[in-house]
Amino acid sequence: MPFAATILLVIGWIGFHADSVWGHGGEEHGDARPQQQSSLSSGLGNGAEGDLFEAVITPSEDGSAWIYLSDLGSNAPIAHAHIEVEASGTPGWTGKGETTAAEGVYHLNWTLPPNDAVDLTLTISGVNGSDLILVQVPAVTHTQAAIDPPRWDKQRFLVPGAIIFAVVLLGWWAFGKRGKPKAMGVVAGVLSLLVAGHSHAHGGEDHGASSQEPSSVTGMANRGGTLPKASQFLLDVRTAIAASREVTQTIRLVGRAIPDPAFHARIHPQAPSRIGYDPAFPSPRSGQRVKRGQTLAVLDPVLSAMDKAGQRLSLFKGERLETTMGREMVLAPMDGQLTDVHIVPGDVVTETDVLAEIVEPDRLWVEAVLYDLSMAGRITGGKASTRQIPGAVFPLTLMGVSPKVNPENQGLHLQFAIGENSGQVKLGMPVDVYADTGVATYPVAIPRRAVLEHGGIPMVWLKVAPEKFEGRPVRLGRKTEAWVEILAGVLNGEKVVVQGHNQLNAMR
Repeated sequence: MPFAATILLVIGWIGFHADSVWGHGGEEHGDARPQQQSSLSSGLGNGAEGDLFEAVITPSEDGSAWIYLSDLGSNAPIAHAHIEVEASGTPGWTGKGETTAAEGVYHLNWTLPPNDAVDLTLTISGVNGSDLILVQVPAVTHTQAAIDPPRWDKQRFLVPGAIIFAVVLLGWWAFGKRGKPKAMGVVAGVLSLLVAGHSHAHGGEDHGASSQEPSSVTGMANRGGTLPKASQFLLDVRTAIAASREVTQTIRLVGRAIPDPAFHARIHPQAPSRIGYDPAFPSPRSGQRVKRGQTLAVLDPVLSAMDKAGQRLSLFKGERLETTMGREMVLAPMDGQLTDVHIVPGDVVTETDVLAEIVEPDRLWVEAVLYDLSMAGRITGGKASTRQIPGAVFPLTLMGVSPKVNPENQGLHLQFAIGENSGQVKLGMPVDVYADTGVATYPVAIPRRAVLEHGGIPMVWLKVAPEKFEGRPVRLGRKTEAWVEILAGVLNGEKVVVQGHNQLNAMR
């Protein structure tokens, strides 16, 4: 009897401590409860646009606010502007934006209401004109998500109590029976069911979204995000407005820089000679500036044989008017800079050898090859650029079109004069010539540098809000050296990013 009572007590103690088995830990399986957050969190502010400017108001840590002022079209910061601020409410407030050391950033020495929305009217006067902007600042609140209080689990106490009661009742019943072994087997089976913890599942309720649906647009097409105005100023993000534009149609030609024929000289000896050495006339070097009449070389004539002296020697002596002790002085025919100098004392030269060339570096032309002969009569001028001088564009004036097809490349040679060279383009440098062929209208045109490629697909970054950007694929049409026609993807009035792409590409 004591042994059986001990067993019953142990089984009852296990039943008391047996917990129910739940299908989960009691957490909420539905969508997360929305939490109220500050509308000015993560460094973002509230912005608005006017006719000329764009303003973003961001709170500072001390309770005041910053005003970021930029140009509406280019997103360039606007400095030295006069900003008057008027706040709605009771009582209202008026003040001015104070200029700071940072370009385009102004300090608003006024504390934003912590729990009230306010409308700020900005009256802006700048170099480009005056503007009026209304910025709506919502109430700034900081609340935490409500935490459910711990729930008292009734089953943790009711179930073990019922088990203890059943153990005691069945124990007394079993010991009161004659067939104690059979009765004890029944008791053991019933106790196994009672002691075993309950398994609680659910009725098929929604557990929330387990995975995101695959997007039909992949890659850069659906990329976008926010970038605070302060970061835009720091990273020099610039934009341009898509609009209908009349552009000059061009065709691209391959060319190279050649000397201006009016400022180019090539020097040959008059007869077979040997280059002499004279300390009074040192050998010139390439790149040296020379003046007209300056001595470049001293030549000693070479006669092939004595029997050929005759008339050739007489003719030679008759033509040698500017000689010193039988030597011929080679003189510079013009002012300029020496290039391709081949004057070495002791060398024997003939009439076909070039001793030196003289050019004027600031007076160069460009020679290009045109293969579409039907376009020859439509070309009026153009522009030149080269990868060796990034960002530089040189205006070209058409000087002439050859009437002869070159037998080597089967093209017409065009010659252009370079304007405003300033010595940047060097003789022989390869250049890209964009020859003007007429005027065309692009219904939607954006700068060519705004177009990027992602996986072989052209795309652009658009600024859809003062601090929000969106990547979008586009379909391109006609192109010039500076503009491209957009057939799909961008509408007139939208702002495309033309500078700062790398920072936006890294944005998630």
